[in-house]
Amino acid sequence: MPSWEELRRDRELIRAIDWEMTPAQAFEMFQLKSAEAWRHRGQDDTLYFYLSIWQGENKVFLIRRSLKHSETIAEAPVPAALIEARLAEASGQDNPRGQLAPGEAITAWLQSQLQG
Repeated sequence: MPSWEELRRDRELIRAIDWEMTPAQAFEMFQLKSAEAWRHRGQDDTLYFYLSIWQGENKVFLIRRSLKHSETIAEAPVPAALIEARLAEASGQDNPRGQLAPGEAITAWLQSQLQG
């Protein structure tokens, strides 16, 4: 897994990030029995960020998902205050599989770090 600094220098990888993709959409995208799977046939993979809330982990990961596998590319050093704010914002929402979309503030921080 590359360090955060190595990731910041990988312009090709950064350009490939889908900033709008949510964990639920990525999962749905590559499920063969999904009602929406037909829309994504021919797409090899997707690259996106998500906030892992599995068992209180509360970490932001960059993931590459395809039909055959899911791979963690990097962990983002998102400030704890942004993570806490996102958790409060999402309180009470259904977050299946312990994965939460990063939300606007975390996405803005990630973009400022990677695209700036």
